[in-house]
Amino acid sequence: MIVLFGNKAYYDILGYMVTTCPGCKTTSVMTVEQQRKKLTVYFIPTFDFSRKQYMYCGHCHERFEIDKSLQSTVKARLLSKKQMENLIQQLEMETPRYECANCEARVEAGMRFCPQCGNSLG
Repeated sequence: MIVLFGNKAYYDILGYMVTTCPGCKTTSVMTVEQQRKKLTVYFIPTFDFSRKQYMYCGHCHERFEIDKSLQSTVKARLLSKKQMENLIQQLEMETPRYECANCEARVEAGMRFCPQCGNSLG
């Protein structure tokens, strides 16, 4: 009799937080994920045998494991997707917007040329 067994990892998004990435040192939105590894028998997931939490940086695409002693602190700082969208929308309203006179593309303060059309901005 042949028994086929293995494991499979499942990722669940727990929430989001704004913090400094240990890899690229930029302050950005980090996604907090939980990895569950399940034992599979005949390709059917049976039970979890490992759980780990990770922070994923959307800027440098690195994944960092969260130490068990820090998981409760991270959990207290988590924001839901809706809360994160509201925060981003609020910050965008507070930040002055600059547009290129030629192509109306959004440009950041201090830029000398439009990144879309190359027009001189001043």
